[in-house]
Amino acid sequence: MFPEQTPHPFQSLLRLILMVIGFGILSQIIAILIIASYYTYTRQVFSLESLMNGSANEMRFMLLMSSLGTFVVPSYLMNTREGYGITYFKLKKWPSGMQFGYIFLAMLSFMPLMSLIGHWNESLQLPDNMQSLQRWMERSEKESGDLIKGIIMESSISGFLYNIVVLALIPAIGEELLFRGILQKIIGKWLSNQHVVIWLVAIIFSAIHLQFFGFVPRMLLGAFFGYLYVWSKNIILPIFGHFVNNAGATIGAFYYVRQGKSYDELNAFELQSWWIYLVAFIFTLIFVFLFYRSTQKENNGERLEKN
Repeated sequence: MFPEQTPHPFQSLLRLILMVIGFGILSQIIAILIIASYYTYTRQVFSLESLMNGSANEMRFMLLMSSLGTFVVPSYLMNTREGYGITYFKLKKWPSGMQFGYIFLAMLSFMPLMSLIGHWNESLQLPDNMQSLQRWMERSEKESGDLIKGIIMESSISGFLYNIVVLALIPAIGEELLFRGILQKIIGKWLSNQHVVIWLVAIIFSAIHLQFFGFVPRMLLGAFFGYLYVWSKNIILPIFGHFVNNAGATIGAFYYVRQGKSYDELNAFELQSWWIYLVAFIFTLIFVFLFYRSTQKENNGERLEKN
């Protein structure tokens, strides 16, 4: 039914890159046209400057369309339309509640360490001969922070729910389908060592966000999600972990703004006692191990059924 020779990984990777770029640009054009039509309908003057300084809802809509076009659509098309009998991810069955619980508790336990690593990453300084790059990174980080600040610091219930969808749910689905579901498998056809594959995809995952002062913690999260997928063979679980991470930040921002606190206070770092980080590390390892053991039991059970 299918050709004996499947495409070279380079072909699949090139196809994926072209889809990401093409549908990413197309989604933004569609979003701009929809917003421009809304301006015309409400008899407002539309310009790119007015769009960049638009309301939080307009920015949310742009982010939503970007996530759909850049991540969700290419992942869907690669999984269903590439052909050659290739299927990148299957939803065989819904994971157990215990596995969701282990991931949630592992993410919760790792929060103090994540904050510490993030603070260390932010404090890194490039050598003197690379100060122009340092200034560009700082400017890029500030622009990204200003955009997120205008969206995430939301006090209304409707805005908060919109943020959960735009900042947590859709990115979790789209990015995990693309990076863990598609890219991890493509690179896995090149490299036999799955640990190298997981960490390489995690580096790409973090780099593509262009937020350099959060590179290390995002890379660690990407690697964690990669292991979740390899161990469980179920894309739902890394999607859930990603959602928990993003939703946690969204809920925290909502709580802070309702308490009258600022975005700077939300991102302020407070050094804890050393034993807190040690306990956080131990509990993170425990919950990750329990999750790993639960997946091994399931996989062994599947093998026994097949035999």
